[in-house]
Amino acid sequence: MESKFNFLATGRTNEELLERIDNRQKYMPETVEASLAELQSRGHEFSDEEVKVIREDLQAHRANAAIVSGNLSMFNDEYKSAIVEDPDAPQMYSRRVLYFFTVFFSALFGSIMLLLNARKLGKTTEALYILMFGVVFTLVQVWIGIHFHPKSKDTYGIIGGLIGAYCLDYFFWKRYIGYGTFYRTRSFVMPLVIGVAIVAIVLVATFYGGGHPA
Repeated sequence: MESKFNFLATGRTNEELLERIDNRQKYMPETVEASLAELQSRGHEFSDEEVKVIREDLQAHRANAAIVSGNLSMFNDEYKSAIVEDPDAPQMYSRRVLYFFTVFFSALFGSIMLLLNARKLGKTTEALYILMFGVVFTLVQVWIGIHFHPKSKDTYGIIGGLIGAYCLDYFFWKRYIGYGTFYRTRSFVMPLVIGVAIVAIVLVATFYGGGHPA
């Protein structure tokens, strides 16, 4: 990974490299380290104190991104410590977005979004495991709904979504993505449009099929 960032740094101007160092909280530590090394190789002088401060800031940045409780919720902002504006960072759906879509649109929907994140990191095999979980969890959820006829299917669906969201975040994001992995946020507009369209189709089909929405 370091060679990639070092290579990218060689194609940038001194001003661009300095901007990454000066605004280091917006960038991945690897980008800042490569920028520092490239500027030093070009003869730009940094005092020992400047280098020390930069490295301490990067160490703190990594530590803040990695120290999370795993207790993600709609109102917990801890996930933001891993989000950067670095164009070299992988672009992924955030943990909160995945939580929201899993709760309100199903574990299968959330697993597909997390699958896309894993593929951004080149983790193809892991992406298949995530999809398998989403499919199995959703099938089990549907089976329980059919055979046990819960009194409130809406409440049952939300509870199932909460469980699925926790599993995807704690067992799959934590293991395959890593809480300390820096990334740029990816727009959730398209998944939202698809999710709303699916819900609308189901409601229309239920209405014209002679039933009523659960």
